[in-house]
Parts: sequence; C-alpha cells; structure tokens
Amino acid sequence: MTERSVDIEIGGETLSLLADRAASWARASTLFVADLHLGKPAAFRAAGIPVPEASTGADLRRLSELLDSTGAERLVILGDLLHSKSGRAPETIGAVSSWRQQRASLDVVLLKGNHDDSAGDPPADWSMRVSSAPVVEGPFVYAHDPEDAASERARGLTLLCGHLHPAVSLAGAGRSSLRARCFWLRMGSRRLVFPAFGAFTGSRVVRPAAEDRVFVLGDGEIVEAGAPGVRSTAGS
Repeated sequence: MTERSVDIEIGGETLSLLADRAASWARASTLFVADLHLGKPAAFRAAGIPVPEASTGADLRRLSELLDSTGAERLVILGDLLHSKSGRAPETIGAVSSWRQQRASLDVVLLKGNHDDSAGDPPADWSMRVSSAPVVEGPFVYAHDPEDAASERARGLTLLCGHLHPAVSLAGAGRSSLRARCFWLRMGSRRLVFPAFGAFTGSRVVRPAAEDRVFVLGDGEIVEAGAPGVRSTAGS
C-alpha cells in the first residue's frame, strides 16, 4: 500500500513526515519545509546558464497544496528560502509576492540559512518573521544547520533542520543503485534533517549510523529504510 506520510513521536509530540518533502505538526497547526532555494533558476540565468523559471511556480503550488491538505495556519521554513542575490529577479519576487497576498493570514517564520545570509532578507511585503538564532518550541528547536543548537540538543530537545539536502543510495538489481531524497533522524545527536523542498535543488548522499532512522521518498510515497522491499546502501 502506498503511504504518503509516516508519523513519528518526539518528546510526546507527533510529527507527520510527508512524501512531498515537508512535515506537519497537526497539534500546532504547523507545516515545516527546508531549502526552497527560490530564485535559483534566475541565478543560473544571470550566470549565463539557460534554465527555465517554471520551478518557482511549481514549488509554490506544491506548498499551497500541502498547506490546504494539512490545514496548517503557520509555515516554518528551516533556512535557505532564497538562493542568492542574483536570484532576486523580478519574476521570482513577483511570483512569491502574489502567492503571499493570496495567503495573507498565514503566519510564516524563516530560520535564516547560509544562502539567506548572502541573498538578504525577504522583501517586507512577504510578511515573514525572520530569525538568525535557533527557536525553541515544545520538544523541538528550529535552525538551518545541523551543527547549530548544541546546547538545546544537550538539554534533550530535537533539532529540526535542513542544509544537507540528504539522500540515500538504494541498492537495485545487480550493481545498479538509485539516489532518493530522505528524512534523516539522527537518534544519538537528536537531529531531524529535512530533504530539500525546492524542485531545482540537488541532493547529497548521507551515511546514517546504525541507530538512525531514514525515511526514503519517491514516486509520491514515503517508506522507512529497512521496511520490506527497501534496501539502503547509505551506510556502506
């Protein structure tokens, strides 16, 4: 049976990890995403590399569908909303401004990532609360970089973060393998690393420890590595 979400419990709270590279905290009416990298196609074009702009609109549509399906009233972006200064093209800024006007009541929180530091804060009319420091809420702490919030993690809080664009290499027939994005729950260090939400982003194969949990994404479904039919070579 195809599963579009997997529930995990952290500190007495339930997070639903979604197949479309987001997570829902239903009790807090919150949707989490990381690494949208909006404006990356425009940045490539500014560098003389011809790529289409369609990914920005597609990402915003996916985001709208997730907000509608989860009923979330708050969106928490775990860093790297914007890709770079050169990606702040009029078509990118205009598309997000229009989307934000349509969702004026949505509370949006941005935890600044390394790309946000270089790209600059979002325009004022995007109405986003921006934080450069980790934010604590319930059993969670929010930040962009998995190396952040060491003191909070030492107190038993779990960091929700991005930055790594994690993926695993799945063993196929013979010597073949397939790279798939994933959620990576690092049990010993109390970190849940999100896959990159943006369609025009790459991924990086990670090497989970034996005690970690990995939730593999693909073809509109999410499956925990180690489930029947899923063989991961990520730790090899």
